[in-house]
Amino acid sequence: MKHPIDDKLVMLAELTIKAEMLEQFLTYTVQNLALSREAAGNISFDILLDDVHSNKVFFYEIWESAEAQQAYMAWRVERGDLTVLMSFLAAEPAFTALRRIAS
Repeated sequence: MKHPIDDKLVMLAELTIKAEMLEQFLTYTVQNLALSREAAGNISFDILLDDVHSNKVFFYEIWESAEAQQAYMAWRVERGDLTVLMSFLAAEPAFTALRRIAS
């Protein structure tokens, strides 16, 4: 039996922030959050803080398609936003692309 898979892309990014830069990181990302939410194809974009590990932050994103998410990332790279974001990180980010099983 085949199960239908939703076309929407759920992207989860796990970020480890340099402890001394957490406040700066949060300020920067909150200031840019509206741009992410207004991006073409974005359905939802949330910044989540880990209650146990204070320097862990997750971006939880839902996109209409993988192409919409890729276009958004290309735009962020063009603007130089990824370079700024990476300067806050203590480790390489981990990305997980997910699809929902349609019900």
